[in-house]
Amino acid sequence: MKNNKDLDTNQIIKYLNNEMTESEIIELETLLKDEKNLNLFKKYIVTDHYIQLSKNDFDSQKASSLFQKHIQNTKSLTKTNKNRNNNYLKYAAVFIGLILGGTFLYNKNISNENEIITEVTLQQGDGSIETLQDNELFKEIKNEDGTILAFQEKNKIVYNNEGNNATSEEKVVINTLRVPYGKKIQLVLSDGTTVHVNAGSTLKFPSKFLSGQIREVDLSGEAYFEVARNEKDPFIVSTNGIRTEVLGTKFNVSSYADDSFSEVVLVEGSVGVFKDKNRFDKNTDKILSPNQKASLSKSSQSLNISNVKTENYIAWVDGILLFKSESFETVMKKLERFYDKKITINYQNIKTEKFTGRFDVENVEDVLKTFKSNTFFNYRIKGNEIIINP
Repeated sequence: MKNNKDLDTNQIIKYLNNEMTESEIIELETLLKDEKNLNLFKKYIVTDHYIQLSKNDFDSQKASSLFQKHIQNTKSLTKTNKNRNNNYLKYAAVFIGLILGGTFLYNKNISNENEIITEVTLQQGDGSIETLQDNELFKEIKNEDGTILAFQEKNKIVYNNEGNNATSEEKVVINTLRVPYGKKIQLVLSDGTTVHVNAGSTLKFPSKFLSGQIREVDLSGEAYFEVARNEKDPFIVSTNGIRTEVLGTKFNVSSYADDSFSEVVLVEGSVGVFKDKNRFDKNTDKILSPNQKASLSKSSQSLNISNVKTENYIAWVDGILLFKSESFETVMKKLERFYDKKITINYQNIKTEKFTGRFDVENVEDVLKTFKSNTFFNYRIKGNEIIINP
């Protein structure tokens, strides 16, 4: 008998979060016998599949076997067995992902490097741009011929890594991701590299990397990289005046156009930092060790290495604003980017005052009130603008 009940997306999300009871899982299996419900379920599962692919720990044969076992032994899946549920979910995602086919953003044509944007946008090599809404539960990202290149799930974009390296005959297509003030996004590249892109940043990257050649991306702004290891094809981040070459590691790069410096902070592994040439030279260039920062002054072009606490530089990835003895002017720049506010300082003497603080759920006015309790200044909020006065 045909099932006429529609699958609720909340049921899918509950399944993905491992929150279903035994009876709810049995009900879900019944609903999935309907083709429309099954197709909806696949869309959500395949997104989880590509997110998990970045972990590079999948065996497709084992995935298929475990998924079938999962379907046949529903009663063994209980909420208390959460770790086992996670494994089944992961392999189920892989199995269903194998059934579906494999994408890019194509829509309206607006493009200006200096244009002020209020939403995350992704531009293809042909110049077409699509706006990405951060409340999007699932979206396929396709190129102009309809090939699925990636998937979006809320503020995360995951590129298809099946056959992730382009051949020498293929043309490498550069995509441009622009993130406005007040937002951030996570991007998983086709090689499995994860990039957390901070507010007010632009990242240029290929939809596929060319096998046997350097994997290179271009950054303006700030991003935290977890680079997938590939000893044959080094990964290079190019930004304003400084280049960073790695084989596979974790590091943060910051180089906003309105900052007086570019910097690289190493969390794990080792990286080579250099400028004014294509490749790193271990005999002449700087090598960073964990907990070190390379800072390039844009005015003097001098490159300095120092020891730092990395948590001070990557707290933003977890949505935390962290200031350690930073000037008021620097703090205001970070607040502008984080909260998408225009801040004007009409109080010159306070610009060099040092501030320390940690904020996560506070709004911008709460942050200003906290600073004001220690140092005297006044502020006025007018629409999207904050004016600092003596």
